[in-house]
Amino acid sequence: MKTIHFSIDLRSFFLGALTVTGILLLTNFTPSGQPEPGFIENRRFQAVSGERETIILDTKTGQFVVMPSYIGQPRRLKYDFNEIEPKSN
Repeated sequence: MKTIHFSIDLRSFFLGALTVTGILLLTNFTPSGQPEPGFIENRRFQAVSGERETIILDTKTGQFVVMPSYIGQPRRLKYDFNEIEPKSN
């Protein structure tokens, strides 16, 4: 029976180590335009649904969408709190 001997030269070792390091760096890379996962805004949109309509509110901008439920073509009405807020004199 033959005995199997594995041998690796120094150049092959460094090439493998460089490849593994490059793959690890690329998998952990995040572009600068994306926020860190811990800083992503949570609970920005809130939805309330009833028998007659559904309202989706954007808590950051104050805009909301009203989707009345009726038989026929669905429609969406977009509003902004700043536009419908009563003016105080």
